[in-house]
Amino acid sequence: MNRHAITVLLVDDEPLVRSNLRYALGRLAIPTRIVGEADNGEDALALYHATLPDVVITDIRMPQMDGLDLIERIRRTDRSTRIIIVSGYADFEYARRAMGRDVTHYLLKPVKASELEAALVDCASGLEPRYGAEVLSESDQLVAYIEAHHNEPLTLDLLAEKFSFNPKYLSSLVKNKVGVGFSDFLVQLRIKKAAELLTRTGLDIKTIAARVGYDDPQYFHRVFKKTTGHTPAQFRRESER
Repeated sequence: MNRHAITVLLVDDEPLVRSNLRYALGRLAIPTRIVGEADNGEDALALYHATLPDVVITDIRMPQMDGLDLIERIRRTDRSTRIIIVSGYADFEYARRAMGRDVTHYLLKPVKASELEAALVDCASGLEPRYGAEVLSESDQLVAYIEAHHNEPLTLDLLAEKFSFNPKYLSSLVKNKVGVGFSDFLVQLRIKKAAELLTRTGLDIKTIAARVGYDDPQYFHRVFKKTTGHTPAQFRRESER
């Protein structure tokens, strides 16, 4: 499955800050791909032209060319790249100048993962329509796969490995598409199929449990009753009336 990860250029003169941002980006639900790193504005500008990232995450105070000058140079030719400033309290007033340069977000150091993720989600909504279209396609393919393989051992980790997804991102795709989380969706599919087998075949309950993905008949019994309000045997008797 081909997906479009948000491409990111990291710009900060502190290696530890870049390392922390790199680590945080790798753990977010929203898919990202770092296309370059720089410790000054001049190198960052060259990398920007070479990679044309979706998002630039930059500090303000840096040698050779500071973050505000970098943003101004980018905005001379490009209004679509999203820009996130990460800086300290001491630079807040200085950073206010950046808001006039169409900066998407200003985050204070140390950056919280939740704030970074929220900023990137907001950035994604402002990117080209292709991102939204590809996410929709990913959701369709993922849900179709789960529907076709609902009777097999399925977990978020297994699906994430198969599709090269972050499990959190995969979970969000399912929920956005069907309105419930992965586990609930899988149960719905299995119990729906079990109900069909109970009403349309004479298979015994243990065989039906196995056919819809439950190796433990007792566990299947509990899940079926919790979902439908009836035991499998009760459900079958009711359908025969």
